[in-house]
Amino acid sequence: SSGINAEYGALSSKMMHWRIVFAFTLFTLCLGSNLPNGTYVQLFSCDGSFHQQWDVSGVFVSGGDQTIRLKTQETMCLDISGYGTDNGSMIWLFNCHTNDKNPAHQNQEWTWNTKSGNIVSTLSGLCMDTANDGVWDGTEIWIWECDSDSSQQWYYNETDSSIRGAQSGLCLDAGSIAPRPCDLSPFNGYPYCNPNLSIAQRVQDLVSRIPTSEMFGLFGNNANGASSIALPAYQWWSEALHGVAISPGVSFTGNTPCATSFPQVCTTGATFDVSLFAAIGEAVSTEARAFANVGHAGLTFWAPNLNIFRDPRWGRGQETPGEDPYLTSEYVRNFVYNMQYSEVDPRHLKVSSCCKHFAAYSLEDWGGYSRFSFDAVVTQQDLEDTYLPAFEVCISPDGAAGSGIMCSYNAVNGIPSCANSLLLNDYARGQWQFDGYITGDCEAIQCIQYDHHYTNNTDATCRDALSAGTDIDCGGFYPAYLSQALSHNAVNVSMLQSALTHLFSVQMRLGFFDPVSSQPYMNINASSVNTIENQALALRAAREGMVLLKNNNNVLPLKDPKNVAVIGPNADVTTTMQGNYYGQPCSIPSPLESIGTYTQTTYNIGCEIEGTDTSQFSKACTLAQEAKATIIIAGNNGTVEGEGNDRVNITWPGVQEKMIAAVAACSAGPVILVVMSGGPIDLTTMKNNPDIDAIMWAGYPGQAGGQAIADAIFGAFSPAGRLPHTVYPANYINQVPMTDMGMRPSPTNPGRTYRFFTGQSVYPFGYGLSYTTFTYQWVNLTKIEIPSSAISKVLYSGEFNRVQKPTVAQVDVVVTNTGSTWTSDTVVLVFVIGPNAGKNGNPIKSLFGFTRLFEVSPGEQISVQFPISAYDLSIVDENGKRLPDIGEWKIEVEGSQMTLNVFDEE
Repeated sequence: SSGINAEYGALSSKMMHWRIVFAFTLFTLCLGSNLPNGTYVQLFSCDGSFHQQWDVSGVFVSGGDQTIRLKTQETMCLDISGYGTDNGSMIWLFNCHTNDKNPAHQNQEWTWNTKSGNIVSTLSGLCMDTANDGVWDGTEIWIWECDSDSSQQWYYNETDSSIRGAQSGLCLDAGSIAPRPCDLSPFNGYPYCNPNLSIAQRVQDLVSRIPTSEMFGLFGNNANGASSIALPAYQWWSEALHGVAISPGVSFTGNTPCATSFPQVCTTGATFDVSLFAAIGEAVSTEARAFANVGHAGLTFWAPNLNIFRDPRWGRGQETPGEDPYLTSEYVRNFVYNMQYSEVDPRHLKVSSCCKHFAAYSLEDWGGYSRFSFDAVVTQQDLEDTYLPAFEVCISPDGAAGSGIMCSYNAVNGIPSCANSLLLNDYARGQWQFDGYITGDCEAIQCIQYDHHYTNNTDATCRDALSAGTDIDCGGFYPAYLSQALSHNAVNVSMLQSALTHLFSVQMRLGFFDPVSSQPYMNINASSVNTIENQALALRAAREGMVLLKNNNNVLPLKDPKNVAVIGPNADVTTTMQGNYYGQPCSIPSPLESIGTYTQTTYNIGCEIEGTDTSQFSKACTLAQEAKATIIIAGNNGTVEGEGNDRVNITWPGVQEKMIAAVAACSAGPVILVVMSGGPIDLTTMKNNPDIDAIMWAGYPGQAGGQAIADAIFGAFSPAGRLPHTVYPANYINQVPMTDMGMRPSPTNPGRTYRFFTGQSVYPFGYGLSYTTFTYQWVNLTKIEIPSSAISKVLYSGEFNRVQKPTVAQVDVVVTNTGSTWTSDTVVLVFVIGPNAGKNGNPIKSLFGFTRLFEVSPGEQISVQFPISAYDLSIVDENGKRLPDIGEWKIEVEGSQMTLNVFDEE
């Protein structure tokens, strides 16, 4: 999940290295045919097969090229993935590149010391070694610091051309299908391999068979195998925030060199389209399962991010659907459910989705405060109505029924999240009936001791985290110290078994211990990745997420300009469009390239994202003067905002604001500004600048973002996205520190998000224009009367939760496209405004319903119904308790209001 780049270096223990991939997945290789690049090399029982036959003449013949080649496919060499030189770099097959003379690329050269048996990488000086000292079929091979361990001793059998491990007697193999635990005897006769028993019965039997000595290595994300149950090693950490993503468990190689890269979640949030949330979840999980089924990923994906985008400076706000709890809850309900479940196989999870970061996480590194040690002081009022709702929806059986949670780095009210029993046990497993596993964020468990100083020794840290409910450690703390904690009686075997029960229950639901023949999801293969349908879905998502903020004199869409000047630091970018937690897309044309499919273009960068160089201004101005129209594409990128990187202000980075003003002033034709950013940028000057005719926010629109931007500008569709966050004025950051977690206004806080912000926004949450016009009218303006007892009955029935909200009323809205030309989507947002709105800590208004209507023709009318629940007509007091709010409520759609009266019968 968090800190991918930072954590790679931190996971240094040999037993915990991150590159162990899913070793017992079904490899859909066609044995007997050529093996693809990226085929991992493993240990298997020697059988004389072609993928165990090696040509070692390159290392033994004088003047040889020092390669070890597959004998039946001489163009394929033993290769260290990614030119790795670190402990744990994996060994796979790759096309031989002996002509590459780059010294850093000599990752296929080996020396073999026949006396010691060591096969040494000449690039790094590290020895070929078995991952985790494994001695079973499917053990993978990596490089490690040379020692005298027999796991690094190899000998060549000239009879069958095999390379054999001295420790195991097994052969180096590049292509066999690794056995699954229940394929082997006698294990297949044990109860845990009996699919007719319940998950609970099977897991109880499985855990009971694991000796204590084998338990400790199972508690890290790079989990060891356990020979007692025929369990191979497993990497729990795979990522899929908006597509299968770069992460320890994922390999973009061989027959999975790329994946569909959907828009960053902030852009998807701007669509307000629950059908899209669901479709992306389903598509991502299909591709994730395909990666897993060919051995290039695990099945536990640490996504989505459900934290509320409470402060515009937060670097990871881009990963979230936005600032509203209801929008975020509906996103997770649809994304997570469709990630995990389908009618294809009701018995198994398709993949496991892990909701993060629990809880109240929204600060990276600001003002001397670090996420690793920050204590988020949060009132019960804010927890109840802002920070917790989406997590309950994620994991509740009545909601998305997610199977994983990640506890966050920060503390909540003095207790580190991963040692916080209130959060993990009382809320998650207790009130919300969570049935899954809990992982710590990467190194978050060690942060309990070394950063929060909540504990002062490793025994206490293991005890507090494990007893609070953190089942597994993304890192090496648990594996390194649980054994000692057990010997010191800080933890007991029952605690270990309880955590393992949670972990294996999820693996059991994923089908790890069931026959392949009983699992339809195992039929998903690499042909399901980046399909034509998924490419179209990525384009649909990017288009739906475009938010038109300004369109003076209906300058957009552009009317067939003969040539366009394309200016700006985000005009010719690709990776930037993905935001963070991205994968390798198969194709990602830049905005400049896509605009070029409509008209002739000239291009100048104008300035760098954060640079101070203004030397390109004059050239950019010249191009703008010569063009019929100017498109400026500017904003942020990963150097400005991202994981570990909060912004210090919300103005334009570098000299972009000056560049935009200069180019707009000298442009001969209309000027369109496209803002590519995750977090909001103060657009006050652009909004008020008459030289800028149109503004469109694109977020980070993914692999099809360039095309979507061009399509919007040239009228292939009418934009209908709405802002998922408030655009604040620049001085907002001077009014409240990031460390203030309060949502409600106070003398030192003007309030956060549209629900509580008392100032004047530049553009409000939910704002967005179209190329046509719509009206939104209530079907019936008669005041709705509801007794407070009807609300109290639901709130205090003992069955109430935020997930299933019984309806107490319904409102109907007629939406009409009043334009004469454009068929367009439109988003309908409905809010409740309480009788004491904005007073005594009550929200100014709150979103309770939304829908996206598709392709509404000119003159067409559509009636939409919105249920109102007791939850929607309640407020939260200072103790976090929900109460009916008696008096006249306003129901609002696009500024039009109707009245609903909650009356006290007494």
